[in-house]
Amino acid sequence: MTAHLPAITMTPHDHRRLMRTARELAEHAHPLAAQLLHELQRAALCEPDRLPDDVVTLDTFVTYRLAGEDTPEKRMLIHPEDRMWPPAELSVLTPIGLSLLGLRAGDRMPLIGSDDLLDVRVEAVGPRVVGAFVPVGVQ
Repeated sequence: MTAHLPAITMTPHDHRRLMRTARELAEHAHPLAAQLLHELQRAALCEPDRLPDDVVTLDTFVTYRLAGEDTPEKRMLIHPEDRMWPPAELSVLTPIGLSLLGLRAGDRMPLIGSDDLLDVRVEAVGPRVVGAFVPVGVQ
């Protein structure tokens, strides 16, 4: 991508978990592995108690709009291992989910993996579901 990319922020916990996932995906030549690694490398880390409320993290509801769409969508950004209610969820391992990761309300990001000039805009963030979907034993 040559466009200016907005800053992204995430918690150290999400960063570690997604780094493990990115390495696993790379071993299997997953099409989003390189993009996930790129986003993780450019992310600023912030402890959960200092994280602004308008940052899109795992287990956070986000209202977003794709360029050219009239109606926004609201979904909870999840790690795919945490699937519980698919109609309300958006996996971070999709182009839209990965594009939204770490953005703040009002940010606009080119859609990762899109060849055209599509972008996605964060309309609103929240609520955040704290700890509810983290499997036992995951640090």
